[in-house]
Formats: sequence, structure tokens, C-alpha cells
Amino acid sequence: MMNLTEAKKLVGKVCSVSWLDRNGTPVESRSRVHDVTYVAMYGGYLILDRDDVQLDRIISLKLHTDDGSQIELFRDGNAQVATAA
Repeated sequence: MMNLTEAKKLVGKVCSVSWLDRNGTPVESRSRVHDVTYVAMYGGYLILDRDDVQLDRIISLKLHTDDGSQIELFRDGNAQVATAA
């Protein structure tokens, strides 16, 4: 799991974030990170252009650099992705 200190270093940067929604379905978004905050009883949140993502639901995060390359900063190998029955 990514912690608040690590996440705060991403404020102002463009990232591709993959996370699990409340059904366990993976969602991916490329967005600028506007803020990182802590919400009581829910934990840390990454505030993006279109979404607010709980830090404990993030399964991967890639930083987009100025030259167009991507650097993978985080990958959760323990993420439980929902599968169709």
C-alpha cells in the first residue's frame, strides 16, 4: 500500500493510476495529481482531475515524464481483482 508521505511527492505531476473500484473491478485514469489528503475513517486519498482514489485501493501508479516516458512507481502484487463468475 502506498502511504501519504510517498503520495504527497506526486502532487502537481501527471500519472497513470490503476485502482480497484468498490466492486473490485480495475479502473485506470491518466490525470494530474492535485492533492493528497487524509479522510477520517476512510484513510488516505489521491485527488485527481476526475476522481478521488483511496490509497489502499491503488494497484499501480506510473509517473509520466516530460519526454513522454513512463516510470512505474508502485505496483501491488497482492491486489484482488474481481473475476466474472
